[in-house]
Amino acid sequence: MRKNKKKLLAIGFLLLDFCFCQNLRASDFLYPEVFGNNWKKAELFVRENEVWMSDLLYENKVDYHLAMSMVFPELVRYSAICDRMEITLLKALYVHYGTDYANFSIGVFQIKPSCAEEILREIPDLHDKKLIVRFKAINSSISENEKRLIIVKELEDSKSQLLYVAAIVKLLNKTFRNYKWNSDLDKLKFYAAAYNCGFSNSEVFIRQQIDARSFHTGLIRSDNHYCYADIAAFYFLNSSRRF
Repeated sequence: MRKNKKKLLAIGFLLLDFCFCQNLRASDFLYPEVFGNNWKKAELFVRENEVWMSDLLYENKVDYHLAMSMVFPELVRYSAICDRMEITLLKALYVHYGTDYANFSIGVFQIKPSCAEEILREIPDLHDKKLIVRFKAINSSISENEKRLIIVKELEDSKSQLLYVAAIVKLLNKTFRNYKWNSDLDKLKFYAAAYNCGFSNSEVFIRQQIDARSFHTGLIRSDNHYCYADIAAFYFLNSSRRF
């Protein structure tokens, strides 16, 4: 009996140590302090819009906490750059000349036009009638300029853009439906890296990006870079509300 007790205690300590290490790895930086008011603004956005966002994601069978954690670093970035005038010029360049001339992040969830275009191409493969109908008008636009204008308007609207986020999660679910995740955190970090570097990239490339420090909150690269997946993991582990 004593031997069994010792074994159980040892296993218990190992599990506690594992959980502590998981939190430590996602907390090397105290991101609320690093990003200051921009982090607070991002949290406020989630709180104020939680009801409709959770409803929309639930209707599309997408896990709310996973999706919000996946995009949370982009909410922080949007808070930092939303008032920059350069974005207006970039929008005009994209509408008239396409992604070769301007491919930049738009809206609260910071999706690039090239990513939106790729989502529209991939939607039919999901066999999701609701999303197919929702995006049908864009896919059947008369001209490329008109299509790009609609995409910009969609990405500027939070509710419309969240449907693109839902589509990305569902496309990742489909691609990696047979993958065995080590934990919910492992899945979240992979999805966050995929959201940041491109959901259609290979598994190997996405895995390589999980620890990459390439995230910054400016329109141009700065000296301060952070790990996107680690920021998402911090929010995933520390946010108070889970669905």
